[in-house]
Amino acid sequence: MTSARMKHRRFPTILSSARDLAMLRVAPIYSAPLPRVHVGPSQAAGALRVFDRSSGEEILVYTPIYDAQFKAGHRAGRWYVRSAAGGTGLPRSIAFTTAREAVEAVAADAWRLRIVSPDAAGRSGQPRVRVIWTIPDSNN
Repeated sequence: MTSARMKHRRFPTILSSARDLAMLRVAPIYSAPLPRVHVGPSQAAGALRVFDRSSGEEILVYTPIYDAQFKAGHRAGRWYVRSAAGGTGLPRSIAFTTAREAVEAVAADAWRLRIVSPDAAGRSGQPRVRVIWTIPDSNN
């Protein structure tokens, strides 16, 4: 067939697509919203690898399994959060009761412990830890 003989075929339009196109003309979408965190598949011992898109950091949500973790202050049956590049030393977050709570804390950027004075040890020889919670601004 030559191009002169070919007729331009027009596909039937779907009624909802015309409505959707009209809606996009009124309120265009420039970028689709993405969730702040992406939870990857489960790792060894049930740990979860979470990618925090806002900071570009990979986070590990885990439950302690090593003796050194328990000696450092981790509690059995609790979930903790740390940077994926970090070691398995002292807890870097508060203890969460479920993995879901830990992932939600990562999404809210409320998982990090702030150590007040790493040199001043408490009675147990561990550094004293203080959690600072941010209060949302009521003016927004």
